[in-house]
Amino acid sequence: MAILFALMTALAFGTDNYLIRRGLIDSPYPLVAAFITLTINFSFFIVLSLLLIPFEFFRMDWVYPFLIAGILAPGCARALSYKGLETLGMSINAPIINAESLVSVVLALIFLNEPIHFRMVVGILCVVFGLVLLSYETGQNQKEGFSKEFHYRYLFYPITASAFYGVSIFLRKLGLNRLDSPILGATFTAGMSWCLLTLFLITSGNTKRLFQVKKKSFIYFLMGGVVTCIAWLSFFHALSIGKVVIVTPIASAYSLFTLCLSYLLLRHVERISLKIGVATILIVGGVVLLSFAK
Repeated sequence: MAILFALMTALAFGTDNYLIRRGLIDSPYPLVAAFITLTINFSFFIVLSLLLIPFEFFRMDWVYPFLIAGILAPGCARALSYKGLETLGMSINAPIINAESLVSVVLALIFLNEPIHFRMVVGILCVVFGLVLLSYETGQNQKEGFSKEFHYRYLFYPITASAFYGVSIFLRKLGLNRLDSPILGATFTAGMSWCLLTLFLITSGNTKRLFQVKKKSFIYFLMGGVVTCIAWLSFFHALSIGKVVIVTPIASAYSLFTLCLSYLLLRHVERISLKIGVATILIVGGVVLLSFAK
């Protein structure tokens, strides 16, 4: 069941990426798009928590791992990934960030004593290397019209973002081990991230762009918010009943679904190369191996 929830997570996040990309065509404000989607997520989980979760579960000593997880990702990690995109470009930034599942897997092996065997190792490596290759090739195809001057210090942004994403996933699992409530976990994680994102939006002077979003883009952002509610709910349920070493690599395969949707619906801007084909085989093969892992 955990694998099914992880696949649902990947499909939902992949669909969200496609919808947000469509919305950004007419309104290129990624921070605003993230704020709109996260506002929908936070609102949805607040209502769900108030309706379904007993009040005595709202205890700081139970929910603090989710609060820290929310600060790290998507809170700080998203800001760092945007900065990496700005300074390094997609072809360098995306592959590094897509290695996030390795961080969470290593932490789960060390601190949660999750079992692992050869088939799982091969599956994890196939998914991670496939994602890195896929994101690198996609970034090469979508290079900006100007070249970026490379500075090694800029690698701090994607490396730190990747680490934050990985640690955040580990903390969510840690929190679910203490309080087995995916809904409450998602509520506090989304809430803390929403607070940080609101702060980023205000301090960066992007609040006026909330009123500059085109109607068509706003609809895409709203649909992205609805889809990510499904993604968050699926992911927290997957972590609640499954192992980090299996759930995380499968859920991280969302970029494959994004590519498929973009190719089917945006054929004029997407192309399939040999490297993308190899990456696809690696990801699918890795997911299959993890699906049959015990």
